[in-house]
Amino acid sequence: MLVGYPPGGGTDIAARFMAQRMQDQLKGTVYVENKPGAGGGLATATAIKAPPDGYTFVVGGVGTHISNRTLFPELGIDPMSDLLPVANFSSTPHALVVAANSPYRTTADIVKAGRSDKGLMYGSGGAGSTTHLAVVLFGEMAGMKLTHVPYKGSAPANADLVGGQLAFMIDILSSVKPLIDGGKLRLIAVTTKDRMPQYPSVPALAETPGLAGYEALTWTGLFAPKGTDPKIVKAVSDALTQSSDLAAVKARVEAGGALYHPIPSDRFAVFLKQEYARWNPIAERELKK
Repeated sequence: MLVGYPPGGGTDIAARFMAQRMQDQLKGTVYVENKPGAGGGLATATAIKAPPDGYTFVVGGVGTHISNRTLFPELGIDPMSDLLPVANFSSTPHALVVAANSPYRTTADIVKAGRSDKGLMYGSGGAGSTTHLAVVLFGEMAGMKLTHVPYKGSAPANADLVGGQLAFMIDILSSVKPLIDGGKLRLIAVTTKDRMPQYPSVPALAETPGLAGYEALTWTGLFAPKGTDPKIVKAVSDALTQSSDLAAVKARVEAGGALYHPIPSDRFAVFLKQEYARWNPIAERELKK
């Protein structure tokens, strides 16, 4: 299982959940190989070129399948058509976070500072990632002046946020949850349409004036090289989306800050088209600057 981002980030966490699930259900061994670079594009390209024998899979999301088409045309790949959707596994709310000693305590504080002449600097897990595009949408809706600093994954970006080099981030909740629980980051808001049951006192970004309707989630799914036997695709899809212990899987995924969002291969293809229509215009506006 190829993962196009460094260990420790939200995509890597979801990948290891999937790998364990596949091992439990298929009674085999799944090796997770982190291959960061080009916003997940190196791992994606490797999977596209791999033999379609059912032994290579790659983890994908908005960054690898939508943003990279604009950001890295030199890769010469089209994941939307060159890979087979196997299954979506999880969706993760994002969190608006600042350092524990930051002067910003509400979304309104950040918006006010972002509208100043100086503006604000934020980081992300990579140009074109959902952690980047979520802030672009936030900035456009709130009318802020923002400077983007892309990193090779969420973990190094979070380290600089904790250290005070960045003003804020919108990152995958499962990535920043340990830092929030450890008192190193302050959770300002979540990016779901409504408040999350796990954090009833934390407002949704959409509650802030001017941000009505705001929502940003990261989905993480599994893909196979084009030409992989449909029986293999279905077997892996079933392992990730169907079983008698889904309640236990759901509880385990949610304990890590994500939402179990199983979509089997046939419906996953439809979901991908919907996500492309939603995020591609934002990616093209931002990444072609």
